[in-house]
Amino acid sequence: MSSLKVLIVGGGIAGPALAYWLSRIGAEITLIERSPEVRASGQQLDLRGQGVPMMKKMGIEAAVRAASVREPGLQLVDIKGRTKAFFPAAQTGSNKQGITSEFEIMRGDLVRILYGLTEGLPNVKHLFGTTVRSFTQDEESNSDGKVHVTFQDGREEDFDIVVAADGTGSKLRKMMLGPDAPDPRHPLGGHIGYFSIPSAPGDSDRATFCLLPGPRVSRIIGTRKDCADLTRIYMIMRGAVPELDAAYKSGNLAEQKKALADLYQDGGWECNRFFEALRTAPEADDLYCTPFEEVRLPKGSWSKGRVVLIGDAAHSATANGYGTTWGLIGAFILAGEIGNVYERDSPLSTAAIVQAAKSYEEKFRPIATAGHGGSQLFESLSAPRSRFGIWIMHMFAKVASHLHLDQMGGLDSQTAKWPLPDYPKLEGQRE
Repeated sequence: MSSLKVLIVGGGIAGPALAYWLSRIGAEITLIERSPEVRASGQQLDLRGQGVPMMKKMGIEAAVRAASVREPGLQLVDIKGRTKAFFPAAQTGSNKQGITSEFEIMRGDLVRILYGLTEGLPNVKHLFGTTVRSFTQDEESNSDGKVHVTFQDGREEDFDIVVAADGTGSKLRKMMLGPDAPDPRHPLGGHIGYFSIPSAPGDSDRATFCLLPGPRVSRIIGTRKDCADLTRIYMIMRGAVPELDAAYKSGNLAEQKKALADLYQDGGWECNRFFEALRTAPEADDLYCTPFEEVRLPKGSWSKGRVVLIGDAAHSATANGYGTTWGLIGAFILAGEIGNVYERDSPLSTAAIVQAAKSYEEKFRPIATAGHGGSQLFESLSAPRSRFGIWIMHMFAKVASHLHLDQMGGLDSQTAKWPLPDYPKLEGQRE
């Protein structure tokens, strides 16, 4: 049995990725997910920037390519469905960062690929339908300290390291920070959401988005297609919508559907069809809606003792295009820093774990948070409410498409050039 026991809470992207890398150094890993099975729902994700070499390091490029969504690109249409601009997908092997990346994949497919990396391994245990009720940990002065975890079913177990990979609203993060700590989620204004409906013959295989005029709030409606039978509907709202805030906080699916349908009904283009389906089609029960927000934690607070935050729990920025990429890379760096101080069959002291967690944050925080605090003015200009503002956006998009400006966006130059660290213990052959 390994001398390093690790509990990973959260089975999305970062959690299974961390389980894979830690399995390579021989740790004994328990990965838990509160859902009763692999949570393979969700919409389209992409891998960008350093996420591409990261995927290759993990050996999953072929699997990702096989499951990739074949999206030709993105088009902007007006409220009558007329195309105003088209941005083609990034070409295979070009390393360019178009709006549609070379590696587009449904969230569920990527989660299954990541779980597949550790399925059947004797040192990785997957548990579903459970979560952490509470934990305590020994003082950092105790070199042989543990994290004492009580699970939801009352079972208790001790671990050397506990990792929170349970998302933007992380409950484990709240336990780690303490009941009096301020909520680190910073609202950016507005919501993003999606749901599925039965497809119709005219639904494009292009990602298609439409800016809708309206007096109260800026609204964008879009579609994407990853399969023949379903069309995925995307909604982006900027501004205050109290009834949607209330429905979101209630957690009531019917209330969320009503608030969104009321907001978009008669908006133009295909809104009436989309939101009638939201009200009535069973396929639309996969509705997911969340506020735009960033997790902004003070420096040095991605960990406390033997408890560490990764992925959205540490640095979420809603729908910034890099959440998946940063989730994979953060898992790699944390595992690498642990590997640097760990020798098989030798206990890992509290001081060594604390140092590894601090090194992980010091190396990755500047990259993962580089896009935080973006311009609210830019967000407002890119989602206008007036017909004139939308006309200006259509003209700008047409010029941007002609000049291929979409391939010049993305990360700032310093972040884009940041090289992935090397961790020989992770990348060597499994013993």
